[in-house]
Amino acid sequence: MICLLILTVVSGTRLVGGLDFLTYEGHYHYLPTFPDVLNPALRNNNYEIGYTYIASFFKTIGVSFYGFCLIHAAFFYFCLYKGVKRYTNHFGIVILVFLYKLFFYNTMISMRQSITVACFLLMVPLIEEKKYIKYYICAFLVATIHNGAYLLLLLYPLVYIALNKKRLRWLNIIFIPTIFIGLAGVNILGPIGQFLVDNAANENMAIKSSKYFSNENLSPIGVFHTLEYFILMYFVFINVNKLNLKNSKIHIVMWMFLCLLPLFTLLRGSEILTREKDYFLIYYAVIIGYLVDRLPNYRQLIYASVTLLCAFGYYRYVILFDGGHFLSYQSWLFDPQYSFFLK
Repeated sequence: MICLLILTVVSGTRLVGGLDFLTYEGHYHYLPTFPDVLNPALRNNNYEIGYTYIASFFKTIGVSFYGFCLIHAAFFYFCLYKGVKRYTNHFGIVILVFLYKLFFYNTMISMRQSITVACFLLMVPLIEEKKYIKYYICAFLVATIHNGAYLLLLLYPLVYIALNKKRLRWLNIIFIPTIFIGLAGVNILGPIGQFLVDNAANENMAIKSSKYFSNENLSPIGVFHTLEYFILMYFVFINVNKLNLKNSKIHIVMWMFLCLLPLFTLLRGSEILTREKDYFLIYYAVIIGYLVDRLPNYRQLIYASVTLLCAFGYYRYVILFDGGHFLSYQSWLFDPQYSFFLK
């Protein structure tokens, strides 16, 4: 809890975050308050309506953009704890994997998608418990914050598909060869994107469709990250008989992990779908926790390996992102020219 509180302050009081931070800051600055924000002519319609209303609400009650970032961070970390703690007793591993895989993009750079990622962590139990009405209502609402969340609508039926070692083997046999399609840069969703562009209701929708479904993937999944996934998949496969896949919690966590399989293989050439991986990456940590519990003789080795890998990945991101952009981290917490509330 202390660690999460520290991370909330670090993320929430940042003055860094690449061009996205400045873009969100500019959007908030010019964002109309209620009730003016209800008028489409007065707001920036390049942003989803759900995010626009949320940001406008906090601006209306007098919260500055910097205060909004702190509220955003607190909400994200609350959802991370509340959503993932249900499935693991190894939250230390969760924090390590989070710092490596999600920390920078989802709490320092992104704001819209990170809200939907946080909400999704709270929604996963609805899938597990087969509360489909609540899940779909939540999914539709979350999609108004970031359009990428519409793909979450496809996940619910997975809870009805049983898993076993044979099925796990066949899923890998089917998808692993398709990695060459992804590595070749073939975007199988290209025709869908072109159809949406040709039939878009307005120019903004056409631009978004062209961007998300473009054949040029601006955020490709690296080979190193793909190798990580399949190393973990190998250990899951050889130990799958030690997992009680009939347990509802383990069953849904395994499906969250398997959702990454097509993203790292067949669909890795798609810009829109490679962004979807952030919804599922935190379940690496839950899976690793299951392996720790079932391989007690290798507990210390797993701890050491995960710590070193995550530390290396964290350091690598800091060094490489925008030429070391995050090396010059700045906080507004003790700077009098910034305030939680609008001046």
